[in-house]
Amino acid sequence: MLRDKIRAYVALGSNVGDRFANLNAGEAAVASARGIYLDRSSPTYESPPAGPGDQPDFLNRVLAIDTWLRPRELLEACSKIEKDLGRARKKAKGPRVIDVDILLYGDLVVDEADLKIPHEALTQRPFFLKPLMDVAGDILIPGEGVPVSRVLAKLAPYELNTYEVSY
Repeated sequence: MLRDKIRAYVALGSNVGDRFANLNAGEAAVASARGIYLDRSSPTYESPPAGPGDQPDFLNRVLAIDTWLRPRELLEACSKIEKDLGRARKKAKGPRVIDVDILLYGDLVVDEADLKIPHEALTQRPFFLKPLMDVAGDILIPGEGVPVSRVLAKLAPYELNTYEVSY
């Protein structure tokens, strides 16, 4: 039985090594993963770390994908990409070569110990929201019914520290 494809949004982040190359490698890995079709990617943004402040700034990007994978399968694919690209989980919210997070999966809401969709920090992180708007427009956040632009507007002071960059 064939599954319907689902529009999902995946965030990439890096603050170790050649951050831009890491994002490009992450995007290429997502695009070549079984069951995933990359539709488009956002511009790249730079922002201070959301975790401990004694680490380099992050580069971030959001990808709009169509997938036939179920949410848990997509999570496994994202984790494999992180591992394959050299991510070592040493410190929670610490520096990382690559981070691959599921932001949204259709209009699904999932609340499991190791899988939260929408991403549990989506509404608090402009480095997720700004690039998400670039690829999804003013999409409503599932479970909340609030447009991304309204959430982003409430984060205005922090938003000023998230900059679009190009290389």
